[in-house]
Amino acid sequence: MHIYHAGVIMHTPKKERFEIHKDAYLCVDDEGKVEGIFENLQKGMEEAEITELGNRLLIPSFVDAHIHSSQLPNAGLGYDMPFPKWLVKLTYPTEEKYKEPKNHRMINKRLISEYFKYGVMHGVVMSSTDHEATADLFEQYIESGMCALIGKMNSDLPTYGTAAESTEQSIRETEKLIKTYANKTPHVNYAVSPEFVPTCSDELLEYLGNAAKVHRLPVITHAAEGAEDVKIVKERFPSLKTYGNVLRHFGLFGQTTAAGIHYNLATDEELTYMAEKGIIYVQCPNSGMDMGTERLLPIRRAMDKGVPCALGSDIAGGHTCNMFKVMVSAMQLSRIVSLYEPYEPLSTSEAFYLATKGGGKLFGETGSFEKGYYFNALVLDDTLVDPFLVEDPVNRLQKIIYKGDPACIIGRFCRGKKIEKDDFSSAFI
Repeated sequence: MHIYHAGVIMHTPKKERFEIHKDAYLCVDDEGKVEGIFENLQKGMEEAEITELGNRLLIPSFVDAHIHSSQLPNAGLGYDMPFPKWLVKLTYPTEEKYKEPKNHRMINKRLISEYFKYGVMHGVVMSSTDHEATADLFEQYIESGMCALIGKMNSDLPTYGTAAESTEQSIRETEKLIKTYANKTPHVNYAVSPEFVPTCSDELLEYLGNAAKVHRLPVITHAAEGAEDVKIVKERFPSLKTYGNVLRHFGLFGQTTAAGIHYNLATDEELTYMAEKGIIYVQCPNSGMDMGTERLLPIRRAMDKGVPCALGSDIAGGHTCNMFKVMVSAMQLSRIVSLYEPYEPLSTSEAFYLATKGGGKLFGETGSFEKGYYFNALVLDDTLVDPFLVEDPVNRLQKIIYKGDPACIIGRFCRGKKIEKDDFSSAFI
């Protein structure tokens, strides 16, 4: 048992408000799970090891629910290009370079390092179509002690250019990765990852849906990213009518343990189904605003329908995996939307929930300090980033979020273990 004594402990068991404990003790059991938060030490806790955190804030660590590891070098590049040109000039060449061992080892190291810096202890990562690059990402993540869902991207149709892989190759290499990494370690697991329907053949989609069901694996993908995407899918599957029905037909829409989908143009029917099945809508606000190619689904519309929601960086569609900045972008975008449509903007507690417990649902019990949840946490010292301190805990955290400076993160914990770079220096640069 280990106990953390902090000036402020705050989390969002429910998205509507912060739950705040001042001068409190958070108890973690030997399995790395939260026993509870107490105003005073309880009987039997006297001999437990206690870490004193002073007047600092203790919060759940962040979850990035959608990112492309191979695209990390392109973050911040080409957003003034038309989308097709951006793909041809930047995305596809970077995907090719990612196949080279020296490149994917360096990029994968950098991704984990960036996540460490920004307090993202859980990442949902779509790799590339390359088997070796994906395997390397698994190995580095396993060594790091941080948590991830990782999938080899599957793409065997040349809808937007040259096909990235053959159907046979895609199935063979996915099967090999599943055999090696699926359900093998408690903190890193495989996620079935079709790029999206237009770039996947029927045979490949059928295989992926079956693999997710047989191995009880989560699914991460894109859906209805734009009008052209929707048009292609409707023309290819006229009898199924909606994008969601196509995914459901192939077993990729709510038939597995979890699903996180970047879904721009969902219909009311699809949102209702997502709510019923617990399919998570991952909004990537920076990607939507940086690229500006399609209208994003207002996150309040999904929330009002009862759809579980989360936030993602979507690098390199988005420019940063700093989840402080992603939260701010989500709130700002929701406020702009509210000027033109009848949707309430996100509150700070809601944005925080989406970046912690919302995305945490893809991993099970994480993103909150409720009893039985894993102790995945950040220790924040706002004196390191702001000389104009305030007393109210919510205002303290709000300042930290809007400033977005990772220098305030002085402690990181994942599944009860303190994560430090020096513990596994080979995983970082």
